[in-house]
Amino acid sequence: MGIVYHANYIVWFEIGRTEWCRAAGLPYRAMEDAGLLILVTSVNVKYRRSARYDDAILVRTTMTELSPRGCAFGYEILDSESRLLAEGATRHVFADSSGRPRRAPEEVVAPLAGVRAAGVNPGAEAGPDGS
Repeated sequence: MGIVYHANYIVWFEIGRTEWCRAAGLPYRAMEDAGLLILVTSVNVKYRRSARYDDAILVRTTMTELSPRGCAFGYEILDSESRLLAEGATRHVFADSSGRPRRAPEEVVAPLAGVRAAGVNPGAEAGPDGS
């Protein structure tokens, strides 16, 4: 068939989100090591065009909402010719290491808010297998 499996787009969202947090100076690993998880509560994907195996893609990620209780991200998946393949959004709640919702500390919220306000939109390149 040659068309990328639809669930890979959600994996690409995760890659974009992870890179966005890294660019904000808060790698996921550091947050998790500090006992803060960012749990997905919803995912929305609108497929526009099919990605094919071996296509290079670009994931554009923006943080669309932020509060001490959670956040939301928006995504665009583009091909090498900047054509929109898919767009979507995820919503998240902050939680402790046991998965119970908790407020994120100011030392997490402040840097995220600063990067969000600055409009940083790091792109993450990924292959069609999610790598």
